[in-house]
Amino acid sequence: MKINQNLSAVIVNDQLKRNETSLSASVERLSSGLKFINAKDNPSGMAISFKMQAQINGLNRASLNATDGSSMVETVDDAIGQMTEVLQRMRELCVQAANDTNTPEDLKAVQKEIVQLKEEVDRISSDTEYNGQKLLDGTLDRRTYVTDQNQNSMFEKINNVIISDEVPADFYNMNITQAPAHEVVLGGAGAGGATVTAAQAGVVTINGVSVEIKEGMTPGQVYEAIREGGEKGRVKVFPTTGNTTVLGPDNLDRQGYDEKTTGYTAFSDQLAFVSEDYGPDKVSVTCNNPDLENLLGLSAPNTIPGKDVKVEIDSITANQNYTGQSVVKNEGDRVIITDKSGFQISCDIRGDILIENGGVIGNKEITMETTDIGTLQLQIGANKDQELPVRVPVLNTQTLYIDDLDVTEKNGGSRGITMADEAISVVSAARSKMGAYENRLDYAISSLDASEENMTNAISRLGDVDMAEEMTVYTNKNVLTQASISVLAQANDLPQQVLSLLQ
Repeated sequence: MKINQNLSAVIVNDQLKRNETSLSASVERLSSGLKFINAKDNPSGMAISFKMQAQINGLNRASLNATDGSSMVETVDDAIGQMTEVLQRMRELCVQAANDTNTPEDLKAVQKEIVQLKEEVDRISSDTEYNGQKLLDGTLDRRTYVTDQNQNSMFEKINNVIISDEVPADFYNMNITQAPAHEVVLGGAGAGGATVTAAQAGVVTINGVSVEIKEGMTPGQVYEAIREGGEKGRVKVFPTTGNTTVLGPDNLDRQGYDEKTTGYTAFSDQLAFVSEDYGPDKVSVTCNNPDLENLLGLSAPNTIPGKDVKVEIDSITANQNYTGQSVVKNEGDRVIITDKSGFQISCDIRGDILIENGGVIGNKEITMETTDIGTLQLQIGANKDQELPVRVPVLNTQTLYIDDLDVTEKNGGSRGITMADEAISVVSAARSKMGAYENRLDYAISSLDASEENMTNAISRLGDVDMAEEMTVYTNKNVLTQASISVLAQANDLPQQVLSLLQ
């Protein structure tokens, strides 16, 4: 027997330490509910757990993102719904105006409401917001950059650029060979006289709108009557010197002709009749009395035909990205390029598109760069590039082509019905797209929630402790610890037994 080294106590003490460590770890697992708390407990398991937890957090945030996105899309949907109701009312008024039982005063009253409705369409477009972001003003639509061959921006002269969803982001070229032009009927110098005589009285017809010129009317009264008749026939009437200047934003509506600054003060003044629309055969001016023709200088008017814009794509080979099935439609100032599978690019081209440095050039090559920039990107996944692009088109009276709807014009009601139908079709398509986005987001939210649930279940199996099993371990380690303490006490008493040998 030895008294310097109590080997039994050392062995028991080491075992006690191991039991206490195991018991402490078991207590930590029971109190936290986790299999591992420190990296040393399970290095690989903890690494996997952290990645899975990051994925769970991302899925939860993505689900909330999709919910926020759905709320934004619903806001757009409701706004477009209100716009549809406005357009339906506008169409109803056009149907009312198309009835010939209406007097001019009735049509003016109808037009007043239509003007207010058009302003409401533009108000909805400009004021619809979500979280401070404009929704219907084009902010969330795909961006298209238009330049000429010298890389100069052409957005002032080419506007209302609309691309369908089927147009890939790329470069699309076109060659403008003819600018659109308003048709002009230019009268000559009229006869003298202070008022209209009985022999000169008659009717001037402008695009089907009859203007009665009565005996005794002064030049100012005659001009005002003809001007109002021209407005109803979509013709701008003004006194002119007959001179022209280079086309520009300030004189496009007059096709470059100067307007006499002193106004129409005598029958000898020259009148110009310019169509409001681009294209040929847009102005017709006739008189039922030769003497009235001579009085107004309309006996031998000079007609300068209007022109439709002409655009070619076959003449360009570089970067045009069209197929052999591409079709170009030119009408007035509008160009529509269509291709298979719903591909469509449309735009309006201004009448001075071929004016450069004060002169007219033969053609101009234009490049349209369509991009995916600008669309609303909803992060509906836990990882990079898991996004849903949401495209909200710009909707206003200009893009819907109802900004010049006027039922007081000749056949304005019938024309308005067509315009309203086309606008309703565009708005309905946009609303249908919003509905598709909403449905997809609903499915995305359900999918994300299910993925989060499954991932949570997986990380639970990996990291959550089995309480029943752990209690068994705890009980075992607790008993062993108590036993170790008891045995250690007895081991510490062994050296004292040597004293009995010394007695």
